[in-house]
Amino acid sequence: MLEDLGNPSPRALAKALDVTPRTVSRWIADPENTPRPVMLSLFWLTRWGQSQVDCEAVNTARMYRGFTESLRTENARLKNELARLVSAGDFGCANDPTLINLRPVSAEVVKLPHRARA
Repeated sequence: MLEDLGNPSPRALAKALDVTPRTVSRWIADPENTPRPVMLSLFWLTRWGQSQVDCEAVNTARMYRGFTESLRTENARLKNELARLVSAGDFGCANDPTLINLRPVSAEVVKLPHRARA
């Protein structure tokens, strides 16, 4: 992993991991005794760790896109069903409430008088 990171010096690794350079040198000399959190921290900085993060982001985006598309499809289906039911129930009775007789909401903006500044 250190090669993939450009072989940083023990001093640079020690500063990044908040340990002494001597501790980092010991870990480099005996990688089997390197703590797992340190190995995981270094892994996420390598190209393999970054590739895994990118892959997860792409897969999550695809999943949510599919979810969004399924909701759009369901919404369109429900709108069509509602239109069918509304048209099936329109019998033209004299006292039948219809949407045609409703007045549209005015888009006119009401202007309030300006207050004089003190």
